[in-house]
Amino acid sequence: MSHAVHREVHPPTGVDHAVTAYFTRPVGDGGDPNLIVASANRITVYAVNRRGDEESLDVCAEFDAQGAIGSMSVLRRRFGAPRNQRDALLIAIRERKLSVVEYDAATGDVCCSSMHSFESALGCNPLGTTLRMSREAPLVVSDPEGRCAAVVLREDGVAGKVRVLPSVDGGLGLVANDDEGRVRGPAASVRESFPLHLPGVRLIRDACFLHGYGEPALAVLYEKTPTWAGRYNLSKDTCEIVALSVDVDKQKGTVIWRRQNLPSSSYKLTALLPPLGGALVFSQDFLLHESQESSSVLGLNTFGHGGPQEGNDAEITLDGAQASVVSEDRVLVTTKTGALLLLALHTDGRSLRRMMLQRAGGAVLSSGMCLLSRDLLFLGSRIGDSLLVKFTPKEEPTAPLMLPDAEDESEDEATEKSKDDDDELEALLYGTTKTETVQTDAVQTEKKREGLAGIIPGLKVAGYDLKVKDSLLGVAPVVDIAVGASAPMGSNKNERTELITACGQGKNGALAILTRGVQPELVTEVESGTLPNLQGLWTLHYRKEGSKEEREPFHHHLLLSMKSSTMIMETGEELQEVSASLEFITNQATLAASNIFGHYCSVQVTGTGIRVLKGGVKVQDVGLQDMDAPKGAAIASAQILDPYIIVRLSDGSIRLLSGDEKQMSVSLMETGAIPTSSVTAFALVDDSVEAADAAGGGERKSGWIHRAATNGTITGLEGNKKSGACNNSEAIVALTREGGSLELFSLPSCTRIWCADGLSEGMRVLSPQTPVNAESSVPEIVDIRIDSFQDAHERPLLTAVRGDGTLLLYKGFIVPAGTTYEGQDEPLEKNELRFSRVNVDVEGSGLNVAGIGAAGQLRDSLAGARLTRIGNVGEGQGVQGIFVAGPNPLWLIVRRSRVLALPTRGEGEVVAFTVFHNVNCPHGFILGTALGGVRICQMPSKMHYEAAWPVRKVALKCTPHTITYLPDFKLYALVTSAPVPWVEREIEQDNVHGIALAKVRRERAKANDDMELQYSVRLLVPGSLDSAWQHALEPGEHVQCVRNVQLRDINTGALLSLLAVGTAMPGGEDTPCRGRVILFQMVWERDAESMDGYRWKGQVCCVREAKMACTALSALDGHLIVAVGTKLTVHTWDGVELNSVAFFDTPIHTVSINVVKNFILVGDLEKGLHFFRWKANGFEKSIIQLSKDFDRMDVVSTEFLIDGATLSLLGSDMSGNARIFGYDPKSLESWKGQKLLVRSAYHVGSPISRMVRFNVEGTTAKAAPGERPKGTNRHAVFFGTLDGALGIFMPTDEPTYAKLHALQRELNTTVRSPIGCNPRTFRTPKVFEGKHVQLLAPLDVLDGGLLSKFETLTFTEQRAVAERSGVDRDLALGLIQHLSASNAFV
Repeated sequence: MSHAVHREVHPPTGVDHAVTAYFTRPVGDGGDPNLIVASANRITVYAVNRRGDEESLDVCAEFDAQGAIGSMSVLRRRFGAPRNQRDALLIAIRERKLSVVEYDAATGDVCCSSMHSFESALGCNPLGTTLRMSREAPLVVSDPEGRCAAVVLREDGVAGKVRVLPSVDGGLGLVANDDEGRVRGPAASVRESFPLHLPGVRLIRDACFLHGYGEPALAVLYEKTPTWAGRYNLSKDTCEIVALSVDVDKQKGTVIWRRQNLPSSSYKLTALLPPLGGALVFSQDFLLHESQESSSVLGLNTFGHGGPQEGNDAEITLDGAQASVVSEDRVLVTTKTGALLLLALHTDGRSLRRMMLQRAGGAVLSSGMCLLSRDLLFLGSRIGDSLLVKFTPKEEPTAPLMLPDAEDESEDEATEKSKDDDDELEALLYGTTKTETVQTDAVQTEKKREGLAGIIPGLKVAGYDLKVKDSLLGVAPVVDIAVGASAPMGSNKNERTELITACGQGKNGALAILTRGVQPELVTEVESGTLPNLQGLWTLHYRKEGSKEEREPFHHHLLLSMKSSTMIMETGEELQEVSASLEFITNQATLAASNIFGHYCSVQVTGTGIRVLKGGVKVQDVGLQDMDAPKGAAIASAQILDPYIIVRLSDGSIRLLSGDEKQMSVSLMETGAIPTSSVTAFALVDDSVEAADAAGGGERKSGWIHRAATNGTITGLEGNKKSGACNNSEAIVALTREGGSLELFSLPSCTRIWCADGLSEGMRVLSPQTPVNAESSVPEIVDIRIDSFQDAHERPLLTAVRGDGTLLLYKGFIVPAGTTYEGQDEPLEKNELRFSRVNVDVEGSGLNVAGIGAAGQLRDSLAGARLTRIGNVGEGQGVQGIFVAGPNPLWLIVRRSRVLALPTRGEGEVVAFTVFHNVNCPHGFILGTALGGVRICQMPSKMHYEAAWPVRKVALKCTPHTITYLPDFKLYALVTSAPVPWVEREIEQDNVHGIALAKVRRERAKANDDMELQYSVRLLVPGSLDSAWQHALEPGEHVQCVRNVQLRDINTGALLSLLAVGTAMPGGEDTPCRGRVILFQMVWERDAESMDGYRWKGQVCCVREAKMACTALSALDGHLIVAVGTKLTVHTWDGVELNSVAFFDTPIHTVSINVVKNFILVGDLEKGLHFFRWKANGFEKSIIQLSKDFDRMDVVSTEFLIDGATLSLLGSDMSGNARIFGYDPKSLESWKGQKLLVRSAYHVGSPISRMVRFNVEGTTAKAAPGERPKGTNRHAVFFGTLDGALGIFMPTDEPTYAKLHALQRELNTTVRSPIGCNPRTFRTPKVFEGKHVQLLAPLDVLDGGLLSKFETLTFTEQRAVAERSGVDRDLALGLIQHLSASNAFV
């Protein structure tokens, strides 16, 4: 039996919820609050970074919740609590749980302060309430003054229960300062919950806490008796609001006011600020304000006005709207069409006189919207990029309110206005927002019924100027996935694999090109073998005296170091060797080289000494005797940071040299307190990058490490006074000692300013206060760097490589005074510098990034050259970070204070790296390969390095549906849809179906502003993704499926590659839905304008009408198998038309067909999986059903999972579960093979929209311990979800599974969960209420995400967990890393 492992390789990007809170910093520190964003089960905490007029978002923390997030709210700091207390985050999990999360300042991470479970008794249900999810997620809301929070629980499809969570000291009494210290915690927290009795309240739609009440006041919107649009004649206006005053001490609520007969479509409440107070009620056709004093309503469209209004054509529907209260009288609203509206409230004290609505601009279709500050607004989106928008009030009102259009407005003006509406988002993105201006000659007064606070024609309200300041990349929902070969880039003619996803909807529709890692674009290269034993590369500038300093000067020289020689190249228009004409040392290997004294001079370090050169002419030689080196010693490694040079001799001792710019010379320094022995690694640190003390707050100053380590007592400016340094006066020496401790020394005084134990152990936090007794067997640190990056990662990033090849990353942070921490009773007396572990996910090799020898220790040839800083590489802002050389070269790219670990694709082992800026290769880099070659490259253009994978988005401005790769023609086929104006068409009188269909389509178009959808098929060229050809289908005809099929012509026997398209023509309930199968063949024609001299286009070669919709199709042994309605039909192709040869009746609605050889897997929307075999013996051709799933599974997508000779069937459902089935006719449970057996089930967390099968092991695959030999037939399934996540299901064998399953069982309880949820519970299959409950299946799928956490444990924890699992630590790491390497198949 084969087992499977699941791994999420790209986190979800669609924003579900967004809130603001003083989460990582207290309100007393000033500045902007944090932005907290939830995407599926992932939470990211951002800080607003202000640099002059620029604002951007930096990542403070991100973590997986191990549970599906239903809603989020913020528990504010209680009034009267200390000013240094922070807000807490309330996270409602769909599995009827609530977690209260706070920021831990002592570790720089988040922790769970309390966990609340609201599961009900099991009763007669076979599934506990944890595994039965409500369609509507639990809703959590909190009091604006932090006195309590409330959770609305939904059960059995009904939301009628409310539980209140009082905050600590949330009563009416004065703030306690007694010994209990109830209010003194570092963040707000809650006590045990109690139920709130709501008489007569059952179907709760929404709830919110109101402002301006002495006790917490909870407003609940609910529906008294259910109704729907078809029953409005009998029952409408069924919603009500009840407002309760909650006494948290007596645990009861008192009704203070009610409102009845609210519109049945009411769905949302938004609390308004005092003095007006009350709440806005959003419904489809009305906008209402309800408070204790007054009620007001604003009609939005024809239905809201009670019928057409003469002279008022403004039509708005507010279903699916998001709102954010900007001030006491302004509310910004986004609609489901992406428009941004401004609601102005004209008040008279605590009563509302009128409401007015006007368009403020275009925006993304928002799913989460929140106000960050008085001038910043965040618009989160599930189907596009999320935006950080700055809004500033306009001085004068320029936009009239929703005025009627002038009767004599010309058609041209109307068309132009609609174009303006379409371009609103582009205007917003480029900061030139247009505001709709309507001229009118005759203003007609609107007739209003009593109580309607309508729109006053001609009255204007001052709006806002909007400008996008930052955007968060979104590739959700993943509608379809295609894998193809990209166009050759630069001089590299090799084809590379690229993954393209179709994502978004409407104007946010796009194609996203994703690559797994960095694929350098080759500019030129020196062939492999030309430079044997290449060890290092350095590029040098040359600046003549008296010349102006250039902002981005070109490099003039390239040094290439071999084992016993150095080659000097001049880098002008071409590379030329100039070793003989310059006075560099060429008969020895170079250990380090750099510019010094502000590009005027160069320094070269070799094994026997240091040479200073100016313009290629020797200025000074510093020999070993000048460094007081013992006899026989040589320089082993060195590092240069202008004006300092640090070297380690072969006896292990350290020497420090300093340069004098006036004398143009270098001399030995007194090392002072710096140890000269037992040092395992060293680095010179530039501390001149300006940074604030914490993310998003405080003034930016240089010398952050000095300031943090010494609490401000030592500044780094002393370097100016003593050394005559030019650039980097704020320098630090970082050393690691034997035993794994890290020490920092200030220069030039050489005084120790900070030290901590536990670096080699891999501790979560490096703190001077925490002694660590590491095991003697822990490998030592062999390489270290500490870097700060302007605008990308301003606080220091510590990169270290351990002797066993493990990469360790830490980020520096300041623990504020007064913080208590684990194991200590007294709080800190002053600020303290600490480093917290950064957990990066390295694909392909895990955290093992360097070559492992037989003895488990690193090769020594890369010492000192393994870690190289990346700066100013790539177009635009460029890429910054660290390059890690070795057999698995890595890019550690920093962006938004986040580290992305990206493998280097297609380059093999890299031994050296350097940045390279040249006229022919601007902002490029050079790689030195282990085979003795040099590759001069550039970063791939137009790629965004923000998500787990580099992404390039191509905007479509329409909705994509499917994308398919045609390998025979190297083209992509894309299907899109866009609205087009309704056009009346002539239909023959005897075509009864056509007349009925046209009637339905006409009515549907009238309801959508005389627009209807039109689908089109495009052919795209790889690389640029330009459209080569387009075919528009009939308006109203929907494309259901597209496949590249190989069909055999029965007349000639030739196998033809065609594009098959299945369509449907929906006509409502009263008209049958017809369909068509269309076959396109690819032909080329000459095109002088094309680079290749020709271009491809499609040609319709066959159209077959069908009496029902064609929902799925595939190629089957030269035939075409099509699902038409409830029939599965096999067709032959004779070159002209399709002919049916076999059929089988299927249950309800086929959503997918997958074929392997003569086996067919069919997924039905309501009736699960069906497994068939195709039989073709001579004239006898038939489809034989082998087996089916007797559980009613609502299938969304299906695919085969192949492991050697084992064929498994994989299906996913709407609840986000994936089930693996097996066909075993010999098993008694299978009823002689009639029943598919569930082998295992797994909860992915989001519905899988598309699956693609890959062959992951071929003849070149390597066998790991316990693995199958080379050449194994193993196929994995790659998938995309509706939340924008990408993942893999991969088969694995029994020995590997057994070892890793034992390890996973231990990790379930060992790995710290940020919000307290259990990963095993999260991965157990769930079912939505009202759906068929399926039998519990074994949870035999390995959780690759949880297993990867093993690498983030400390060395001692890894050994202990492995020992408890009965597995050796090294074997466990090897299996996990091999699993990671097997996943990297794209």
